[in-house]
Amino acid sequence: MICPKVKLISLAKTGVLGLVVAIYFYLPGVQQFTGEGISYLRSHNFEGLRQFILSYGIWAPVTSIALMTLQSMVPLVPGIIITITNAWIFGWQAGALYSWTGALLGAALDFGIARWYGRPVVERFIGIKYLTLTDKFFKRHGIIAVLITRLIPIIPFKVISYGAGLTKLTVWKFIAATAIGQTPAIVLYSILGQNLSHNLTLVAAITTVLVVAGLIVYYFRDTIDRYIIPPKNK
Repeated sequence: MICPKVKLISLAKTGVLGLVVAIYFYLPGVQQFTGEGISYLRSHNFEGLRQFILSYGIWAPVTSIALMTLQSMVPLVPGIIITITNAWIFGWQAGALYSWTGALLGAALDFGIARWYGRPVVERFIGIKYLTLTDKFFKRHGIIAVLITRLIPIIPFKVISYGAGLTKLTVWKFIAATAIGQTPAIVLYSILGQNLSHNLTLVAAITTVLVVAGLIVYYFRDTIDRYIIPPKNK
């Protein structure tokens, strides 16, 4: 006999999924927003994305945050495109804030999906090979794994978020590590994107700096871990 609590949770999961599907197919404008926004991101169309965000007028900041959140669930859609475009539209300070907020919401959403729906659902978003590598990394380094991978922009953001949701890591520790770890990359790329610079040398330099920062954190991971999680709490 199925426990009433388990049955209730199962119904809640099904209900939330059904609500999301209904919103996508029946709420006016949602399909168009999703399709058009993701299309600009996949094609790296900065001008098209800029016009798309600005077309929402006073809701442009909300639109940029929603796009950053949405892209977290879509494979092969880089968030850096939105980060650069946001800085181009709003200036690097406000643009970085919107990108940071959207990225954090997206990471929390991915984490929540993995935590609530489990591995079978996550495997539909992420290849088993990458998920296996993520499992090993998290098992070995815990919360430090989140901090390190957020610092290094070449590591897929969504893979880490989904992978973390399958571990015992608490949501608040995940959010804290993500909030801190993603800040340097978003700020640096926003400063770069304020003038929509396509200077590949500068992009490579910033990426190299972030990779080095990630490696430094990895090298001192044990010391950092002791500060984040005191021995008595481990």
